[in-house]
Amino acid sequence: MPHIVEFESGEPEAQRAILRPALNEIAAAVGVVLRDGHLNCPIYLTVPHSGNSIVMMACALDPTDIEWSRATSIVCKVITTRLGDVRLHGRPVVCVLANSTICAADLGTET
Repeated sequence: MPHIVEFESGEPEAQRAILRPALNEIAAAVGVVLRDGHLNCPIYLTVPHSGNSIVMMACALDPTDIEWSRATSIVCKVITTRLGDVRLHGRPVVCVLANSTICAADLGTET
């Protein structure tokens, strides 16, 4: 199942204005720290145009809870540094994946 987290802070418009043009640099910095931490899951980042979120992160793979927690912490730290040490909080977002292939093992068995 894909994972998504959205980060929120106090001034979303101003902070999104800082993050949006720097998104490629932020992704590169996140990638370096993920590789240094031996986390090989691809992390997608996006800056929404409205709402309370300043950035959302996603992974189409199914990392372990420990891996996802580490990846979330890395993204949060990189973004916090970019914004001048603002306090962020994240929350999981429900999502589904369309047009994905599954195998019989993914279906499991009912007891």
